[in-house]
Amino acid sequence: MKGNKDFTLWGTSLAVRGDKEISHPTFIRMLDMMKERGFTIGSDPHIDLNYSLLSKDHFAGSKGDLLFVAEKYNCGAKIEFYQEINIENRNGGRYDFDKFDKMSYLLQKRCLVEIKHIEHFLLSEEYSFDTKPVLKTSHDKVFHELNSPSRHWSSENLPDYNALDKDGKRISNGEVKYFRDRKGTLMRGTVYHNINNMWWVIINKDHYSNMAAFELFDLDTVPENSIRKLIRRSGHNNPKSRFVPTEEQLKDWKQEAKQAGKAGRIQFANDILGYLYEIGWVSRKFQLFIKETKRLGLVETEGNPYFLGMRVGEKKYDPPKSIPLYPKPQQMSGTESGWVENLRDYVTYGKPTVSRWFCKDRNGEGGQAYLWPEVRERLLQIGAHV
Repeated sequence: MKGNKDFTLWGTSLAVRGDKEISHPTFIRMLDMMKERGFTIGSDPHIDLNYSLLSKDHFAGSKGDLLFVAEKYNCGAKIEFYQEINIENRNGGRYDFDKFDKMSYLLQKRCLVEIKHIEHFLLSEEYSFDTKPVLKTSHDKVFHELNSPSRHWSSENLPDYNALDKDGKRISNGEVKYFRDRKGTLMRGTVYHNINNMWWVIINKDHYSNMAAFELFDLDTVPENSIRKLIRRSGHNNPKSRFVPTEEQLKDWKQEAKQAGKAGRIQFANDILGYLYEIGWVSRKFQLFIKETKRLGLVETEGNPYFLGMRVGEKKYDPPKSIPLYPKPQQMSGTESGWVENLRDYVTYGKPTVSRWFCKDRNGEGGQAYLWPEVRERLLQIGAHV
């Protein structure tokens, strides 16, 4: 940090940043300036009483009803203003949130005046102001991000996988695009490219969102797009999500899995993996098999994986592509790895192993949540669900 000299401001707090050899002398001169403006300044009584060894680095002061506490630390110093007239915290106003809002109108103005004098002092000491501007509208907030000096990538000539909407139409900055909220309600906003395939969507004066390109669309592309509210099937309303098997049923399913042996359980597990590929919950079609060494192996027979949110195209492997299965399934997403690992252990040990993939009311949301109860039922019937 050596050589850096800046300060930040948020609420009623102001922090001076820099190596202590530079920032501490500046901070003491700032306190002297405040004394000249009528502040009474001394050590912090709370620190004196409870942490006397730290007293030399902690300060407190007042100017009428405007109070402050301040401290020095290795990489700078800070000061925070507060009041003790309108308080919520039983320990006093210095521990309240929203300190500025709790001040009376005149006290707020006095606080702003004193902060302004501190700003002028620090600027005269060649400190730079490193506080983000207060942005009120969603438009201002989005364009502040778009024009940020730290934004080092270009939104020009975007590749298709970052700029195609749900229906394959190319998105341009400043367009009005439509999307659906989690309840299926039709929404719209003005879009601007953020990063990769993510786009800022300015919905109204106060709200904006950050959405993937494949969540956006135009009304006239397909008839479904113009439906005001798209009712989606939900796992909440499927009775299977609340089905609780009896102890006798669980015992019978487990017994059947044991009696089927490893070869039978491989077929059961492969049926599950095939179903997951069919409904799009995994992007590759995996198959478990017994190697010549009698160990369990895994191959990928076909796949249609995602790349940055877009499908890259169906591909079949002949012969099937071998995939490492131990110590953990590799060359696949975390979700796919979770499925394969759980089913691998089910085949190996003949015991239920799948415990985290099931549907209850609390996780019945999402575009394909209505399928959770179906998957859960299949897992129960092969004795793989814990």
